[in-house]
Order: sequence, then structure tokens, then C-alpha cells
Amino acid sequence: MASPQAAQAKRPAYSPPPINGDFYKIGNILNDKERALIKRVREFTEGVVAPVIEDYWARDAFPFEIIPKMAEVGIGGLGYQGYGAAGGSWLLNGVVAMELARIDSSVATFWGVHTGLSAGSIYLCGDEEQKQRWLPSMMRFETIGSFGLTEPLVGSATSGGMMTTCRREDDSWILNGQKKWIGNSTFADINVIWASDESSSQVKGFVVGKDNPGFSVEKMKSKMALRVVQNGLITLKDCRVPEADRLQNANTFKDTAKVLRMTRTGVAWFAVGCQMGAYEHALRYATERMQFGKPIGGFQLVQDLLVRMLGGNGILLDNHIGRFVADAEAIYSYEGTREMNTLIVGKAITGLSAFV
Repeated sequence: MASPQAAQAKRPAYSPPPINGDFYKIGNILNDKERALIKRVREFTEGVVAPVIEDYWARDAFPFEIIPKMAEVGIGGLGYQGYGAAGGSWLLNGVVAMELARIDSSVATFWGVHTGLSAGSIYLCGDEEQKQRWLPSMMRFETIGSFGLTEPLVGSATSGGMMTTCRREDDSWILNGQKKWIGNSTFADINVIWASDESSSQVKGFVVGKDNPGFSVEKMKSKMALRVVQNGLITLKDCRVPEADRLQNANTFKDTAKVLRMTRTGVAWFAVGCQMGAYEHALRYATERMQFGKPIGGFQLVQDLLVRMLGGNGILLDNHIGRFVADAEAIYSYEGTREMNTLIVGKAITGLSAFV
């Protein structure tokens, strides 16, 4: 009878299966051209973002050198038509969002704020001259945008309680108020600002340049999540904006809501991508970490953890998992993700609006 040592020696060497977070094969839905784009996105995220992102996350800083390389991938304005936008389907837009968040949720958020919320406001609410003026350079990532809706004392209630005001003076508008948690705002070239008209109480949209008199922004520090995103507190003090820079087709909050409706699904894709990234790092660790002579992924309780996600060493930034866990908390709460989407789905189910 062969000894246990001999039997062990005859066993083939462990060869882990390929690590692929797309467990349900969502990518297979895409056509060949779309899959080629996803391949370029993955080459960008794994080759350009992944090697530097832990350092920038730890330092609460943004890797500006990645912006021209992101532009080369060709993901500016997915889902939009014309104006130099990438075009394509909204499914493709979602899968790209997922792929970006798979490596880093902050980089995905930068992209989503710039091409989604900011450029999307101009795309949906600007007139033709404004679209031609701003969108092509935004699609090339030469002009970077932010989106100023949330305020220090007003989050999801901006539809009726917005405190930032605007009033018309001749051919200009005077804006006063503050916007908080505004991603990209510390370095954006243009900022889409939403304000309540003092004369009508209707919400209007404006494109405000970073050098506009009366516009200032302060970086928000000491965040525990999405640390690479450069969130700012914008202050508007008698900020004068020409009528030509008012979004001509944004005249009520319903127009603002069109932008939010177009971009809100991206948050769900970010969440899926964040889970993918954490899962792939955890699985790779479990197939490489050896205990008692075999990978820890071969133990029942570790497999249970992989199904339910995450173990002890995940808190170390070197193992990447902690960054995903922290960033997932922000994704869970920003834009009122769970609460607002719950109310939206609840209204669709019951036909009754529970919004205040």
C-alpha cells in the first residue's frame, strides 16, 4: 500500500481556474466592437490605473496623468450622439462604468461626473450653440467638468429646498450659495451649477468657469472613502454669470431630473464593478496564500467567506480589499443611492409617490 506521502506526490499540482469577476458573463451580451472597447478599458485600468492607485488613495490625491490616457481609450460620452461623443449603447456605458470601478471606484466616479452628470447636463439642457461650444472638448477630456447640485444643508431635497439662488440683472445672472461634495470641482474647468430663481422659485442651470469672479472652491479633506475623488465645497458670492452661459433648456427641476435619471443607473454599475474588484483580489489571495500545505481557498470556511466575501488581511491597503470596502460605503450612500432608488422603485410598484 502506498504511503500518504507517496499519494500526495502523485496528485497533480494545483492550477487555479482563471479569475474573472464577470461571473454571469455580462460581457457576452456585447458585440465584437463593444468587446474591443472593453478590452481597451481593461488595458487602461490594469496597465495605467492599478499600478498607482493605492498610493494616490493613501495620499488623498488625484492621478492627473491618467486623464490623457483615459481620453485615448475613447469613452467620452458613451450613449450620446454627435459632438465628438463615443456614442454606443447605454448597456455599453454601464459595462464601462463597471470595468472602471472594478479597479477603482474613484476613477469611475471622476469619469461618471465628467462625462455623465456635467457633460450630460449640457447635452440634455444646453442649446445647440452651447453643445457645440463645450461638448467636443469635454469628450476629448481637454475641458473637465463638475456637477453642483448637493448643498451643505440640502441633499435629496434639492427639488424643493434648494438654497442656492440666482437673479437676473440685465444680460447676466447673480448666483449666491454653496454646493458641497462636488466631485472634480477642485480642478474642473467648468462647473454646472443649479440654482433657484428668486423671482419664480424655478430651478435653472448655469455653466460657471473656474476663474469666474465670485466663484471659489475648497477641497474637502479627511475622507474615509473615495479618497481619490477630489470633492469640493463651492462658494458662490455674487457670482456673475452671463445669460449665454445659462443652460437654455433647463428651466425647472424636471430638467435637472432628466440628467439624474440618465445617469443614476451608472451608480448601480459602479457597485457591481466595486464588488468585482474586491472579489477578484480576495479570490487571487485565497489561491496563493498557503496554510497547512495547501491554498487556503481549499478550506470550507474560506470558501464560505469567498461566497459571502472578505477576510482578515483585507484591511491592509497592500491587499487592495480595504479600499474597495471603504469606497463601497460611499457608493451605498451618495446620491441617496439606496433610499432614493428604493422610493423610485416603490413608486413604480405601487403607483403611489412617497416623496415629500
